[in-house]
Amino acid sequence: MNENKRKIIAIVGPTASGKTGIGVDLARKFNGEIISADSRQVYRRLNIGSGKDLKEYGEVKYHLIDIVDPGEKMTLFDYLPLARAAIEDIFSRGKVPIIVGGTGLYVQGIVEGFELKAIRSVISTPCETKVEKSCNQKISQDLSTSLCFARDDKLSREQLNYLPVEQLNKILLGVDPEKYEKVDHKNAHRLIRAIELAQEGLVQTKVMPDFEVLQIAIDLPRQELFERIDRRVDERFEQGMLEEVIGLIHSGVDPLWLLGLGLEYREITSFLIELGTKNNELGEYQKKDDFKFGQMSQQLKFKIHQFARRQLTWLRRFPEVNWLSRPEEIERFVRIFLSH
Repeated sequence: MNENKRKIIAIVGPTASGKTGIGVDLARKFNGEIISADSRQVYRRLNIGSGKDLKEYGEVKYHLIDIVDPGEKMTLFDYLPLARAAIEDIFSRGKVPIIVGGTGLYVQGIVEGFELKAIRSVISTPCETKVEKSCNQKISQDLSTSLCFARDDKLSREQLNYLPVEQLNKILLGVDPEKYEKVDHKNAHRLIRAIELAQEGLVQTKVMPDFEVLQIAIDLPRQELFERIDRRVDERFEQGMLEEVIGLIHSGVDPLWLLGLGLEYREITSFLIELGTKNNELGEYQKKDDFKFGQMSQQLKFKIHQFARRQLTWLRRFPEVNWLSRPEEIERFVRIFLSH
């Protein structure tokens, strides 16, 4: 590596595209360490559903996996200082930081230097009027808010996740009209994040990082990607993904929090709630040939297909991302990048 320049590599791409394997291979060949950019792999005990695949790392050191307990807060701006500390630690030992993950905002935050700046006074936030937290009732019940601006009341991520886009827009307009004019009004994730920042009295800024970045996205034919997703869902259920969620709920993890994680955890938790299960009854629904289980499994595959499409759309927005498919081609790009 050119000793005069600080350089990092980012391996991105849609879910199930093989990012971890490629990142680990590059770490072995170029004296690197992995920094996970996955918003679910930060949580302990979320193993199968988040696809940690820790055995795949072998002797390669990894960072920012299993760092908080289920239910603990971990936002983009909780994650970024930890990622930057890991980058500096890796640089200090003469190694190459390799970011691997599918959480686009995590990667973008590192690459573009996202930071938060406090504004003079905390913007008042909407107060909740009804929050149903019983996991014995349908979580899809009414979760409404009124725009009665009380300075000390805040909506959690779990609560915001259950509001329709129209309601999120109304809330953001009330708490931060300036941000409302700039945000994508159809993107629930961005609306929620903007509301969260406004509730904390913070605004997002950028500070240019002092390192160069090579971003590589794994480019697979769409049909191949979908087939990989479907195989992976089946494999994870065989590995015990349903039992993992049951175990999390039995141990006291709030089903509302699991629902807020999306994808595997959301669909499985919704499945268990739909069946009217309670704490000691969850185990009755582990049978893999159950008709309703089959419906849920198929729906999960479709949802992950949709998620992969959104990831691809997100990544295509960035011209600096290099779309590559063959491992030897990826290795060549990295070798040239590190040598100049």
